[in-house]
Amino acid sequence: MEGFEEPRSCRLSVGLDSIGLARYLRGSGDAAGPCAATAGCSDWNCSESRALQVSMDLDTTRKRPRESGVAVDRLSALPDCLLHVIMSFMKARQVVQTCMLSKRWEHLWRTVPCLDVDHREFQSTGEAAHGDNEVWQNFEDFADNLMLHHQIAHLDTFQLRVNDVYRWGQHASRWIRRSIKYNTKVPGIPRPGLSCSSWSLKRLHLSNICLDDLFAKHISSMCCSLEDLNLKGCRFAFNEITSHSLKSLVIDSCDSKLCPSKLVVTAPAIASLCLIVKLWFFPGGLIVNEMPFLSKASILVSATYDGKNFQHNQSKFLGSLCNVTTLELSGFQTMIIPEEPVELPEFKNLRILSLDKCDLSDNFQLLKHFLQNSPNLEKLTLRLCELPKDSKKRKGKAKAKKTRLVDIRCENLKLTEIIYDADDVLQLVGLLLNDSANLPKNNIKLSKVDRA
Repeated sequence: MEGFEEPRSCRLSVGLDSIGLARYLRGSGDAAGPCAATAGCSDWNCSESRALQVSMDLDTTRKRPRESGVAVDRLSALPDCLLHVIMSFMKARQVVQTCMLSKRWEHLWRTVPCLDVDHREFQSTGEAAHGDNEVWQNFEDFADNLMLHHQIAHLDTFQLRVNDVYRWGQHASRWIRRSIKYNTKVPGIPRPGLSCSSWSLKRLHLSNICLDDLFAKHISSMCCSLEDLNLKGCRFAFNEITSHSLKSLVIDSCDSKLCPSKLVVTAPAIASLCLIVKLWFFPGGLIVNEMPFLSKASILVSATYDGKNFQHNQSKFLGSLCNVTTLELSGFQTMIIPEEPVELPEFKNLRILSLDKCDLSDNFQLLKHFLQNSPNLEKLTLRLCELPKDSKKRKGKAKAKKTRLVDIRCENLKLTEIIYDADDVLQLVGLLLNDSANLPKNNIKLSKVDRA
């Protein structure tokens, strides 16, 4: 565009290498406190394209000439709270690089409410997936200085990801410990920017970090505002996660340093729960205490011989999820019925149920459990489940079916979707058709797929 000039100092592409950035951070003074109107990042899981678009917007910050010929920087004229929202869609390295735009931007990064610190930012294209020592050193220098100079007591959202829990996870854990120490009020020791004894953080996402017992204690006693906790590929040195403020919890492919170990979740306010657990890391069992506000739950377990303890307590575990409306279970083994009579949990609110790769070969005990105790169930999905061995065709005919469902209560069931990979599904279909009088609205949809 004619008459449209872009000053070089305003280009976001002006970068600092990790050494130069560390020197700059060490030489910077303290910034003023954050804008009182600063809001948290409203979309933490924004796409890379959106972050790139924000970067491009900053990269093309230009001074548009008015009719009088005086240039105006309209982006920099925005209040701190709005600029913080824009910066919250960017990775931490990009956020800090904005300090090069102008004096207006020099200290804004110190009080941005959302930080996404990602090891991958320092890994060039073509390098090994886990990076090398030089990549880690550059990332480490950056993260050390970032955590030292940012006013982390005011963070709303924090995400930290390293590439390999076994290689770098222990080193990265010190940044979590530093945050906890910084945000813990100690009598007689003032903490800059700290206004109370609790961490105001609402969303915390950690990937491939070693977490010690101090972390679990801090989540329980100090993180009174924490609503969203996502732990992926982390290593635990504790047995229990307790929080009365959590509304969303994700534990994905984590393991334990303790042996033998169990995992206990006590979070009565949770509305969304996702557990992807390898039971051989938690041979002591998987325990979820009652969650009266639970709406959606996804439980995937990988069981071996170490999963026997969980298998014996499967009914009790399912009972803790009895208030859920949408439930997905994957990898559940055959039900073990105890010798003493037990009261099976009732799922009064359950509307959608999915059983994925579950073992139903014990005469459909798990399926019966739900069909007899879910009066408001509307949709059922059975995907690649293990069925009784004697249900296969013999001489072109299915074996006579003696199994029946009794006391079915889900009269609102509208759709049963069966996804299978072999012809041994006939007994299951027959089981549902034989009790069609108790399932007057049910439609059965069959889909054959290749398990591979």
